[in-house]
Amino acid sequence: MKVGVMDSGAGGLTILNAIHQKHPYLDLVYLADDAFAPYGSKSAEQLQDRLVKVGRFFENEKVCAIVVACNTATVTAIDALRACTSLPIIGVEPAVKPAFRLSKKRRVAVLATPVTAESPRLNQLIDLWKADSHVSIMSSSTLAFDIDAWPETEEKVKQTIQQLSQEMLAQNIDTLVLACTHYPLVKHLFEQILGNECEIIEPSEGVTAQLIRRLTESYPNEMSQLLDAVKHQDNSQNQGSIELCSSLGFQNMQRLTSWVISSGAIKDRRHVLI
Repeated sequence: MKVGVMDSGAGGLTILNAIHQKHPYLDLVYLADDAFAPYGSKSAEQLQDRLVKVGRFFENEKVCAIVVACNTATVTAIDALRACTSLPIIGVEPAVKPAFRLSKKRRVAVLATPVTAESPRLNQLIDLWKADSHVSIMSSSTLAFDIDAWPETEEKVKQTIQQLSQEMLAQNIDTLVLACTHYPLVKHLFEQILGNECEIIEPSEGVTAQLIRRLTESYPNEMSQLLDAVKHQDNSQNQGSIELCSSLGFQNMQRLTSWVISSGAIKDRRHVLI
């Protein structure tokens, strides 16, 4: 069973890694839409048009579901994608609900791209779950883009994280929501500055669980047969493959590959036109 996973760059690989580690029997096609990056600088209309084209690409790839592993694309364009395809679509939203439940000091920071930070959806989620918590919505216009250019931008990324983390420490933040799928790639840098007293929340587990729910609902017989085969066969016979695709070509392929935890599962790397 094949699943499509997309993002503007490398960020969605945090979701792909979680899916592959938890459900290695799935075949995964990853699209890094580098040619249209950064998504955070595009208008809602541009992103909606782009996601429709991405949906057509994945339909041609014969996937069973599409994971929009990008907060910015989810909050601005996922409805346009859902309107143009019958495939199950799984988005990624800031994990504010578990953050508010975990926070002991009731002081939560949500770090996002500017588009996500200003989106009505994020503010709706915060209003729904915050109760008596103090919430600080923080954004960076460069961090996601700089993470895509790692390791050349390593020092710039570290400087940005240092500045953001110092602001959080000054506000006595005890729970941080990483509301961009790029940010968990450098989660360890936040941990080094914020320390053990600050919980850092990211959405990969929740998205993975939702994907399996949707696949089970939409393809009950196929999923039942697949899971039954996984139970009764050697694990090595049920290893899914990973295909890496980039709309920019091969110049970022080495970077994309470096973020994949199970690099041995990569069977193909392709330049695709969207």
